[in-house]
Amino acid sequence: MVALAVILSDLLFGIMLGCVFAVVAHGLNLIWGVVKVVNIAHGEFIMLGAYGAYFLNVFGGFNPLLSAVVDGALGIFVGYAFYFSFLHRELRGKERITQRSEMVTLVSTFGLSLFMSNLAVVAFTGDFVGINWSPGTVALGFLELPLGALYVTILAVLIISTSVVFLDRTYIALGFSITMAGGALLTVWIPTGINPYMGALYAPISFVIVVLGGPGKMLGSLLGGLTLGVVIDVLQAFVPVSLAYAVAFLLLIPVLLFRPEGIVK
Repeated sequence: MVALAVILSDLLFGIMLGCVFAVVAHGLNLIWGVVKVVNIAHGEFIMLGAYGAYFLNVFGGFNPLLSAVVDGALGIFVGYAFYFSFLHRELRGKERITQRSEMVTLVSTFGLSLFMSNLAVVAFTGDFVGINWSPGTVALGFLELPLGALYVTILAVLIISTSVVFLDRTYIALGFSITMAGGALLTVWIPTGINPYMGALYAPISFVIVVLGGPGKMLGSLLGGLTLGVVIDVLQAFVPVSLAYAVAFLLLIPVLLFRPEGIVK
C-alpha cells in the first residue's frame, strides 16, 4: 500500500507540474510553433511573469491565481511592444518567415535575453525570493494534495483550452500573455525560487515540450508538458533532481528520430 501511495502521489504531482510546464511552453508554441519566430528571450519573460506575481503579492496581497490574470493582461501589451520594437520592420508584408527574417529575430531576441537577465540582476539583485501561499490541502483517499497546486492545474488547462478561441492574427501578443501568466502560476511550485536567472532552466523546458508535442499544435503543449512533468516527478523518487531533468530531456532523441512532427498527429 505504501509503495502504491508513493507511485500514485508521484503521478498526480507529475500531472500537476506538467500542466504548469504546459502553460509556460504554450506561449512559446504560439510564437515559435505558429508564427515561426524563435524567441530566445522566452525564459526572461517567464521570469518577468514570476517577478510580477511576487511584487503583486508583496504590495497588493495578490495570490498567484490573481497575479496570473494581471500578468496575462500586461503580457498582451508586452507582446505588442515586442513585435513593433523587434519584428514589425522585418516581418511586415511577408506571408512567411524567410531565412533572413529567422536570423534577424534570432539575433534580436538573443540580445534581448542578455539585456533582460542582466537588467533583472541590477533591479532585483541575485537573491532568491518567493510567494508564501498555501490555501490548504485536499484528501483523495490516502493522498494529500495541495490546493494551491490543484487550483493552478485547473487554471492551466483552462488557459490552454480557451486560447484556441482567440487564435487570429494576435499570436505573438497572446503568446506573451500566456507566457507571463505561466510565470505567475509557476511561483506556486517554486516558493523560494524566483530569481533573475530562472529563465535559463524554464526556457529549455519549454522548447523540449514544444518539440515533444509538435510545434504549432495546441494540444501538443498540454501533452508535451504532461509527459515531461510525469517523467521528471516519477524519476525524482529514484535519482537526483538534476539527473531526472537530464533523463527527461533525452526523450527528445527518440521523438526526433521516429516522430519529428511530435507526439500529436
